[in-house]
Amino acid sequence: MTIKILEGTIDNHIHCCPHINKRSTDIFEVIKKAEQNRMYAIGLMDNFSNTSGYASLVKKSFPKLKLKVFGGLIMEPPSGGVNFENAKIALNYSYFNNDGAKFISFPTHHTRHIAKLEKRKKNYIKNCFYVPDKGPTLETIKILKLIAQKNIVLNTGHLSARETINLIKCAKKNGVKKILVPSNTFNLNTITELKKYNVKFEFSYFFISKATDIPLTHVDGEKHKIQGTNEKLLKILIKTAGPKNVILSSDCGVSILPKPHIGFSKFINHIQKLGFSKKEIEYMIKINSKELFNLK
Repeated sequence: MTIKILEGTIDNHIHCCPHINKRSTDIFEVIKKAEQNRMYAIGLMDNFSNTSGYASLVKKSFPKLKLKVFGGLIMEPPSGGVNFENAKIALNYSYFNNDGAKFISFPTHHTRHIAKLEKRKKNYIKNCFYVPDKGPTLETIKILKLIAQKNIVLNTGHLSARETINLIKCAKKNGVKKILVPSNTFNLNTITELKKYNVKFEFSYFFISKATDIPLTHVDGEKHKIQGTNEKLLKILIKTAGPKNVILSSDCGVSILPKPHIGFSKFINHIQKLGFSKKEIEYMIKINSKELFNLK
């Protein structure tokens, strides 16, 4: 039985790849369910490797697949860290020409901002990525220039509001045109400020789900909770950002949540109940991702 609401949609944030924590599914089941439900595309994310390799393998193994599958790199230490060569490799990591990473993301969990929230040890925090107040390092600027050159998506990762703004200013200065900001934990003032920079805001099902109440592993063996949000605030944040600037995703894959296609459909239903129009939702689950990740 297909889920009609998923037809033609894009979920750019699925964690089905190998992990140190139990997954609810695997890449083959995710593809099968997305194809069955006539989704347009899915994006694979992984804190431990560049997922453009997985996406390219799928394309090679299933040449008749209508579903578009894409990947990219989260520059966590297990996947090579924040360095230029790591990002450069990701851009060409595939079986096909021009089919490498569709996005490069700065760390999502191995950042000083998240490490402090998790009350990590001082040594751990010291070694995590951060954006200095005076601006990004030369290595970060080189990566931003590479992203601009290839015209792929910069995902700002899980940085503080101040760091995110500083990174985006530098990215714009160096020619980056496509920027996706994970915005689930930002407040109204930050969303309003970020809107000045012509970015896309990502909001995910994970952050309104029960997964935020349970300690989970994300980049190592330690279990930590992630700060969630509530639906009332989510509605305000989306309205402030504007549906033409918003991308909805599942961020599913952990074993305690529904499988990605189910989680994504639940999230879309939640957003409908918040009073957004059919056209507004189309922007958030179809149009914006298609344009941002160049999936035409």
